[in-house]
Amino acid sequence: MKFQSLVIAFALILCLGVQSFAQITGNVKLDGKPPVMQVVKALANDPICSKQHKNPVSEESVVTDGDGNLSNVVVSIESAAGQNVPQNVPKTPVVLDQKGCVYIPHVVACMVGQAVTVKSQDICLHNVHTACVNNPPVNIAQSAPGAKKLDPFVAAEDVRIKCDVHPWMNAWIRVLDNPYFAVTDKDGKYSIDTAGLPDGDYTLVFWQETYQERESKVTLKGGKAVADFFYKVPDQAAAK
Repeated sequence: MKFQSLVIAFALILCLGVQSFAQITGNVKLDGKPPVMQVVKALANDPICSKQHKNPVSEESVVTDGDGNLSNVVVSIESAAGQNVPQNVPKTPVVLDQKGCVYIPHVVACMVGQAVTVKSQDICLHNVHTACVNNPPVNIAQSAPGAKKLDPFVAAEDVRIKCDVHPWMNAWIRVLDNPYFAVTDKDGKYSIDTAGLPDGDYTLVFWQETYQERESKVTLKGGKAVADFFYKVPDQAAAK
């Protein structure tokens, strides 16, 4: 009896292990020369904020490394009509922090109904002000280090976050209608946990605040797929 229990337990561990490795993975790169990010001069002149940064702080609308890997890209599954895409809301809250009068990270993603927490490590006054169309607006003050919970978003939308006290502070929350999404890291890599998602053909949506939305097809097999993507930099000469 004990042996049978051990066998069942081992099989369950193996099963869970396989599921945990069910992912859509990939790398997002910029094809072309990235635009130059300007230094945030106003922050450098603020004694409270600037002392928390060893180096000048630059804008983050397009962030790449030396190899063109593009960070802050939200990659998500499109919930197409007729597809069985589970709608379970992630239990882990999404966290947006404020340190040295900069939002960290610059881009986060969450699902409709998911908890969102905004932290502050600064001793100065901030206010979290959302620019929304499909969701109720938020404008709350944070005057000391701590954390505040936002009301969960009720509709999918790209929400810009700003601080009216420090105008250079801005970030984005991409609100999605399903739990299958990820944000690329500093190396342009992402990994979407596909647990519960049926195998089949899907559309991946890539969102970047400057280059906006692009789509790519992906086929999920055994819960796995690899989908790399390139954002092509617009031809500046042609634009002129």
